[in-house]
Amino acid sequence: MYINSLTLRDFRSHAHTELEFTRDVNVLWGENGAGKTNLLEAVFLFASGKSFRGQTDKELISFGKPESYLKLVFTDRFSEHVLEMNLYKNRRRLLFKDGCEIKRLSEYLGLFRAVVFTPDHLKIIKASPENRRRLADIAICQTFPRYVASLSEYNRILLQKNNLLKSGVTELSLPMLEIYNERLAQLSAVITLNRYNYINRLGEKAAVYMNEMTEGKEELRLVYETQYGGVFTREELYKNCLALYKRRQEAEISKRVTLCGCHHDDFAVMINSKDARSYASQGQQRSAVLALKLAEGELAKVYTGEESVFLFDDVLSELDEKRRAYVTQKLTSRQFILTGCDAPAEGVTAFRVHNAARAAEDGTERE
Repeated sequence: MYINSLTLRDFRSHAHTELEFTRDVNVLWGENGAGKTNLLEAVFLFASGKSFRGQTDKELISFGKPESYLKLVFTDRFSEHVLEMNLYKNRRRLLFKDGCEIKRLSEYLGLFRAVVFTPDHLKIIKASPENRRRLADIAICQTFPRYVASLSEYNRILLQKNNLLKSGVTELSLPMLEIYNERLAQLSAVITLNRYNYINRLGEKAAVYMNEMTEGKEELRLVYETQYGGVFTREELYKNCLALYKRRQEAEISKRVTLCGCHHDDFAVMINSKDARSYASQGQQRSAVLALKLAEGELAKVYTGEESVFLFDDVLSELDEKRRAYVTQKLTSRQFILTGCDAPAEGVTAFRVHNAARAAEDGTERE
């Protein structure tokens, strides 16, 4: 899978930008604040349905503009496809594939796949559990689009339950709390099982990369952590989660917040049998995150038969020479779009991205 072209209108700092990419390495370079990351953000929006910065549609639209238009032309192993997206400030976005509107995001996800790697990801091992859950969820949604429906329903019901808890549970509203717990336990079982299976496979692939990168000195392993695990089958997870809700019911009513469920899940990164959160050096942590990102792309290919497009946002400058060489070696057979401040070496396809405040309509030029 590779991108042929990207078109943006009124997206972030880009009034009107059109790019045509090659099938191997493409470099977006220019000064800080020129809009390089915005281009990767637009590409990843087609893969995940969300910004990797966490912004809403309204925040992605250029300042003072009512809407934004994005178009991605890509080729998979079968044919060329066109994905389009219209973002609006005050209404639902519109999605199109090959000219036909797609009503559900779950039907859009998985059509195009990308792995994004930013400097923030280098901190993911020591970051909050939310960051690790998000890493897994975004990858799973691209590979198994139906997963997004379970996540969406879980978050919706969780919000309803928390609103009930905040308002104060009475004898009349107690049955509704039990209904919420029943459904949340069912969805937690589905979500946790999907995450557990994915993290196990991701760990197997990442361990190979980690071993190669460190010349056999570092052994990496991922350990899934949940409040109600032990036996990872859908039935057992459901029963254990429901039982946990019953045991913690008084505490939840007292604290007025949901204390149990898959939104508390996490996974530990173990290096040489020690938790990397506490014992790994900065170099070990960076190697582990690199291994996870490379494994994410490989696992997507295993599940779907397609190579992912790799998006690296000013990451290589954060790595030492040994890790940079390893990454570029592993990405030679895939499309690779990276950003940086300096012009690349001759022979590499490069686009200079200009500061949008001083540029004309098109904020990029090919070199």
